[in-house]
Amino acid sequence: MSDHRLRGRLEHGLEAMGLELSSDQIASLLAYLSLLARWNRAYNLTAVDEPAEMVERHLIDSLSILPWLEGDRVLDAGTGAGLPGVPLAIACPDRHFILVDTNGKKVRFLRQVRRELGLDNIEPVHGRLEMIDPGEYPADDVVARALAPLPRLVGQLEGWLVRGARLLAMKGRLEQSECDSVSSGYNVDRIELEVPGTAARRCLVIVSRNE
Repeated sequence: MSDHRLRGRLEHGLEAMGLELSSDQIASLLAYLSLLARWNRAYNLTAVDEPAEMVERHLIDSLSILPWLEGDRVLDAGTGAGLPGVPLAIACPDRHFILVDTNGKKVRFLRQVRRELGLDNIEPVHGRLEMIDPGEYPADDVVARALAPLPRLVGQLEGWLVRGARLLAMKGRLEQSECDSVSSGYNVDRIELEVPGTAARRCLVIVSRNE
């Protein structure tokens, strides 16, 4: 698919979600997509390898949670190829994004993204969440895209949550029992998401400590 048609698909999705990005931001999102597609051929960074499909399943899906971000520092737990962290960082140049993953080749890719796109507000970090000091990498919001069941995720991120961070967990089909199994020390809010271009069910779960 041509760059012009990819841009049209992206702009249509942004308009459907009521998001306004500049022409330069849209160009950066498409540059990230191009870089991801190129690296994916050699390093298998994502199972989605068709650029047109990446627009909806990666870019638009990642940006669907933008209205719920609140903090200036955002940690992307298990970011993989930078999702949702990189699209959100492009959309929010005044926020700082810490992109954490255990996979070395994916972290190398993210460092290349930072260099090629000039994204000074992303900080790729190679390591396991359980081994990272929340005091060294503080965050106001923690985002996680289809990473783990909620109770396990809350346990992995407890160091940030007890310091006041909120967890924004992106999920597909989600049983209420998964929300109910989170410790009673946390508030759990579930929001159904409308992601243009995909029929798959998507939701956002926001978890925060009880005060």
